[in-house]
Amino acid sequence: MVSPQVVKRLTRELLQLRQFPPDCVRVDINETDILNFVGWVKGPPGTPYEQGFFQVKFDFEGVDFPASPPRCTLGTKIFHPNVSKSGEICVSTLKKDWSPEYGIGHILVTIKCLLIAPNPDSALDPEAGRLLQEAYDEYCSTAKLWTSIHASKMPVIFAANRNSATPTIKENRAPAPSPLQQSTKQTSGLASSSMDHRAVLLDEVKARVTPVVAPARKVGPGPKRGVRRL
Repeated sequence: MVSPQVVKRLTRELLQLRQFPPDCVRVDINETDILNFVGWVKGPPGTPYEQGFFQVKFDFEGVDFPASPPRCTLGTKIFHPNVSKSGEICVSTLKKDWSPEYGIGHILVTIKCLLIAPNPDSALDPEAGRLLQEAYDEYCSTAKLWTSIHASKMPVIFAANRNSATPTIKENRAPAPSPLQQSTKQTSGLASSSMDHRAVLLDEVKARVTPVVAPARKVGPGPKRGVRRL
């Protein structure tokens, strides 16, 4: 029975893995039962498992996690020296080298590394281990064939993450003005601002300057001119 503290720790780690997954690793969470989740490992580039998707199952029943590692099996068929026909995985991290500090992400990354560097010395599949050591080309071709048959379908969790990486948000926005429209608008604004400024200055000048009006000059009668008699 998993304690509430462990469930809380698992929930926190799984949510973090879903939001920030390591390369080639995903977790598929069951919202109603946090312990009923599965992991996925994508075949690393440059390996016979490239373009394959391999399901990892976790079993916490009767396990004192995190003091002991959960039981992990591969739910996808694979031709690999360290994976048995029943899906049992032979890796030291899940056995003697386990640490309570390890979590689900560490397990999935370790399995991904196992796909990159198989260990024929601890083979659970003797045929795969023998071919890896004696006939590497045949081992690769067989592993590629198994991958194409059993692991070629992309899980929804990988497709969902890929589609949500760059979400597209459509908004009803007015089209952006062209450079010519922007230039005309800026020029018009500057001209209007300049004219307003000049009008204000002109009003201030009119208010401050008092016009000087010269007094009217009285014009007296001119000299009388004699009337020339004929």
